[in-house]
Amino acid sequence: MTSKLEKALDDVIEVYHKYSEKKPDSDDFLQKHEFKQLVKQHAKSFLKCTLPRGKTEDEYIEDLFKKADKNRNGFLHFEEFGTVLASLAIHAHNSSHVPCDPASGKPGEGHGHGHGHGPN
Repeated sequence: MTSKLEKALDDVIEVYHKYSEKKPDSDDFLQKHEFKQLVKQHAKSFLKCTLPRGKTEDEYIEDLFKKADKNRNGFLHFEEFGTVLASLAIHAHNSSHVPCDPASGKPGEGHGHGHGHGPN
């Protein structure tokens, strides 16, 4: 039986390939516009609930892309994409401690997971 983590990893790879292989046999990377489309279509509620104050979605996505594009070649290979996922996961985890309504991006009855991280 496939675990939740294994399923999630398979899904990540599938989504990456959906956007990185728009031109079959010519590339296996994400151009900036492909990356932007991927994030906007597959991380909508995370974007709304993790958006740093004072940033628009486009600015936040641009920042994620720039940080991940380590070799500054203007596109992301899968390894670089993995750093973006780590950043999104960290932001989502931190935001999960404050419930958020994904529809508005504002505090509400969202997905807080109900535990603390301090000493017991």
